[in-house]
Amino acid sequence: MKTSSSQLELLQQKMAALEARDKELKTTVTALEAQVTQLRQSHPVASTNDVDNKLFHSAPTDRRGMMKKIAGLAVGVVTAGLLRPGRTLASVQPVPDTTGSAILMGAFNQPSTSVATVLGNVGTTLASVVFVGANTATSGFTPESFQNIGIVGLASADSSTTPINDMIGLYGLALNTEGPGYGVYGVGPTTGVYGSSDSGAGGVFLGGRAALSLALSEGAVADPNTSEPSASSPGDIYIDSNTGIWYRPETGAANPYRRLADSTTAGALTAFASSSRFVNTITGSGNTYAGEHLNGGATATYQIGGVTVGGNTVPSDARAIIGRIANPNPAGPGGNILVGGTSPPVGGVIAIVAGAPQNSSFISPLDGSGNLYVENTSPSGSTDIIIDIQGYYL
Repeated sequence: MKTSSSQLELLQQKMAALEARDKELKTTVTALEAQVTQLRQSHPVASTNDVDNKLFHSAPTDRRGMMKKIAGLAVGVVTAGLLRPGRTLASVQPVPDTTGSAILMGAFNQPSTSVATVLGNVGTTLASVVFVGANTATSGFTPESFQNIGIVGLASADSSTTPINDMIGLYGLALNTEGPGYGVYGVGPTTGVYGSSDSGAGGVFLGGRAALSLALSEGAVADPNTSEPSASSPGDIYIDSNTGIWYRPETGAANPYRRLADSTTAGALTAFASSSRFVNTITGSGNTYAGEHLNGGATATYQIGGVTVGGNTVPSDARAIIGRIANPNPAGPGGNILVGGTSPPVGGVIAIVAGAPQNSSFISPLDGSGNLYVENTSPSGSTDIIIDIQGYYL
């Protein structure tokens, strides 16, 4: 069969077009091969067939083989789950399972005046992670050489945007309406959470219930001086087994801890500018207890808490008082005046000497109703009682 010159010319043109297409396809295949290699390195997967492993070994001049390469490459890549619209790595979402799945993170680069957000979600109720960067154009952050850090948070003000905002390097938020929720939870062999500042406070705490709550630890003892906690050091605050608070100010002392407060301590002292006479049993004194002499062997009850005298008030929940007590006209042959927060009291204050008035300072607890108890242990006779209050412990 003879071929005319026009037919030959047409075939030559088609051949040239196919060769150009062949060159273009080879360039495309080379680029796709590089992408697949890169994606496999970052996302290793089990291949369902080896068609994509054989694609690149056919003769480059075999046009039908080249088309098979392209089709096979598409099948292999789609089967591996590596092609997604937009070619954005951060959009690849692994299938979640019951134990959680990987969070795929990607790099982002935004202008200094914008807010860039990368969100990773494991796809289950186990956890969600959100990283937000804003106004961080000024500088980076490099940990010290002796620090191994799991999470670093940096916030720096960009003077061109919002320099007066609070700068928060790491922010934790927990939302829970039925149980405990911890914004930041730290556990460590020596320190759970560590805070420091070159020019400010190492830690600031705010709370609707309490700014700071100290919890009883497992294995706590009643007195840390009798069984000192391991690796204790000055500055430690210890909660004993009775929920008492102790502070350690010393190093190397035999008993380094000092008790600050527990259920038996009175609290801080509030001193009056001048004392007030809460009790005066002398007849005609005008006091609430005027004429109520204290007989030998008797115990008197005086209401101190919740009472105001001379502008000075002892609160109803005061734990103790400080003051002076006097027996201006003792008639008994001997004994003592005892003062305390129980009836009968156990604290001795004044030794009774007939006809010899005495006075003495005292500190005494009040009972839960704000009462003070005074006993005359003399076997007979009586005396008047005067009590001036100088302050209270709350």
